Amino acid sequence: MNEDKKIIPFFKRTDIDAAAGQFFDGFSKVIVTISILLGTFGLSSDLVFGNVLPGIVAGIVLLNGGLWLYYRGVAKKRNDPDLVAIPGGLQAGRIFIWLFSIALPIFSATGDGMLALEVGIFGNFLGGIIFIIGAYTVPMLLKIVPSAALFGTVAGAAMCFLILESLNGIFTLPIVGWAALILLLILYLAKIETKLPAAFIAIAFGSVIAWITGAMEFGNVTAAFSSLGFNIPLPTFGFFSSEVINATIPYLPIIIVFSIGEVISSMQAVGQAHECGDTHFESVKPIVIAGVASILSSFLGNPLALGLYWGYPAWKEIKAGTGYHLGTVALYAAVGLTGLTAIINAFIPEAATLPVLVFIGICSFAQVFESSDKKYYPAAIIAMTPLLMEWAAGKASPGVALGFDNFRVGSTFIGMIFGAIVVAIIDRKWINATYASIAGLILIAVGMAHSPGVIFTEAYAPSMDFVALYGLTAVGFAILHFMKFKQDDIN
Repeated sequence: MNEDKKIIPFFKRTDIDAAAGQFFDGFSKVIVTISILLGTFGLSSDLVFGNVLPGIVAGIVLLNGGLWLYYRGVAKKRNDPDLVAIPGGLQAGRIFIWLFSIALPIFSATGDGMLALEVGIFGNFLGGIIFIIGAYTVPMLLKIVPSAALFGTVAGAAMCFLILESLNGIFTLPIVGWAALILLLILYLAKIETKLPAAFIAIAFGSVIAWITGAMEFGNVTAAFSSLGFNIPLPTFGFFSSEVINATIPYLPIIIVFSIGEVISSMQAVGQAHECGDTHFESVKPIVIAGVASILSSFLGNPLALGLYWGYPAWKEIKAGTGYHLGTVALYAAVGLTGLTAIINAFIPEAATLPVLVFIGICSFAQVFESSDKKYYPAAIIAMTPLLMEWAAGKASPGVALGFDNFRVGSTFIGMIFGAIVVAIIDRKWINATYASIAGLILIAVGMAHSPGVIFTEAYAPSMDFVALYGLTAVGFAILHFMKFKQDDIN
């Protein structure tokens, strides 16, 4: 006998708490981004609040609206009015890697904040495509690329572009930034329970100190009121210009690797539901929704990447439903499209927002070692070193650190190659080390590593030293494989 159809509620009382929690968590990232766009890149408030912010809101609406419809459909199919949706929103890792490892170097080299923004928007567009492809292919990729090699590069980027870059900004206004960072660490690491997200509290605390010490001026607040009004997302196609595409090409390794990393993180978000016993959830369709939302919102000026969140157990514990995604849409629209964000941002100094990035970097760095077998720690460490060398080379004058200069291009891919070789050494799988070395040769051949430009461009100049290095490495490991060197006594 068929079970009677149950009514799936559009919104539950418990969805209020989940919507508020998801909004404040994501909005803290928006505040940090706005501070960087205005303070570091020097973009106009009219552009940021009139064009970029509505595009970000459009991305949130597309993602959370899509997830609401999707999970409501799952609830109807399962005839389950208590089904809890998996959370989704702005992905901190990709957002700030984009800003600090792509947009900031472009701005530093050109002084053109608009070009840096457009490259970020184009990166979001490409990331969305990779998300859609990755939803279907990443499980197969993980069988080829060792996780220690992949996540080691994530750790390297987290250390350079989230922790070190942010600490540099924090100590430009140390009283404000350090106080906010210490409070954030107390709330998170000492596991102090609060009603509001810890990031939001830390930003507010740092802002209060900034006003007390005279680091902020009321003139900015007065000017912010001129932004009040209704702003709608407007189409933008400037990021398809040849200038933007050419500026983006050298950063394709970062875009590809970190988009894949966030696909894995989204899959792990679904895995949290499985750990709670809800094994009926699948990952492909929600990840595709995130990819589509990134692509569509990039055409509306959104540079911020979207994906699935961790946190399902918390929403299940408070008995949230599917409607909190709808509540998140309403909150973002109310704050982001009316000019209220400009007023909020006028009260917040950049130094008070940067501790959030430091903590995100710490978590990303630590996650590598939490998710890797202890024996692969050396591989993860080796995988992160090319990114550290690239970052250091970028801070030094040309010619000061000649060895580091070899990692100015393609350090993310290079880190994966190095990490994969070390994993193969640990496992005594010499043929895998051979394959990794050959992959290095292919990357050099197309100009994605150890070359100032990609193939078929004027800047294409592959390093013959590294061709020899990877070639000899491939031959050496192939010999060990055919000798079956020490493969008969692997523990």
